[in-house]
Amino acid sequence: MEAIKTCTSLVKVFFQVCYFYLKLGFIHLARWYEPALRKKGNYNHAIVILGDDHAMGVGGYSTIPGGSGITQKLGKELAKEASIRQNWQIYNRGEYKTSTEDWLLPADSKRKDKPTLLTKVLQDPKYIKAEIVIVMLGSQDVLQRNPSLTPEDTLRNLENICQALRKTGNQEKSIYLCSLPTAGDDTVISEEQQADNLTRNRLIQEYIAANEEGVIQGLQLDLASNFEYKRRNLYWQDGRHFSDIGYGKMAKDWVPLIRPDMIKREFSLFRSDLGL
Repeated sequence: MEAIKTCTSLVKVFFQVCYFYLKLGFIHLARWYEPALRKKGNYNHAIVILGDDHAMGVGGYSTIPGGSGITQKLGKELAKEASIRQNWQIYNRGEYKTSTEDWLLPADSKRKDKPTLLTKVLQDPKYIKAEIVIVMLGSQDVLQRNPSLTPEDTLRNLENICQALRKTGNQEKSIYLCSLPTAGDDTVISEEQQADNLTRNRLIQEYIAANEEGVIQGLQLDLASNFEYKRRNLYWQDGRHFSDIGYGKMAKDWVPLIRPDMIKREFSLFRSDLGL
């Protein structure tokens, strides 16, 4: 009887792993077929979301025309907004299991194998067009080894990333920086590492509050700052990655946060088009 239970458990784990990597494959397929940047007409805008698993959409559903994770859900929520009159395209540039170190420019990295993710994004025409950039990054830093990343390292890396984003592409872009999601930390990392993540989020909030580079507070996804994200159904089977319901809530929370920014940009473009 015990052998049957063990075998059943192993089979479940096997299918969960297969399902997980199937989801990852579909996310990449959706990105491969993402809509081209609209160039006809004047009233076109772009939003780029970059970061780790949470930006990529691991745990949520993906569709080829709509993308994955927050990209898909946010597009649907914005389509309901009567105050948003112009066209906004949303592009997902999240990468699986990436740390802040993986998103540095080569010149800012101390690693021998220099990272290239941010360089590729900064050369992407879709990013160059972007007026809003959402950064969801840092949750993988606590798991990094050789070298490990301290909370101070995480903040320094995020500062460098935001500086690079500010200097490249649309100079008037808005950069929104989210806090690190902490759901499931108590099941996979030590108490010391949990404390490090709390420190990371505190340092991020202090950095944004100082506002030296114009970085804007994005969604607060950590459980210490936002009790609304303590609901179990907001997360996938592993308790750490957001579920489709979780991404839906995130999208609804993003709308009131970025709507004033979007309206301002639409009105500015409209005035410019009229020569006012």
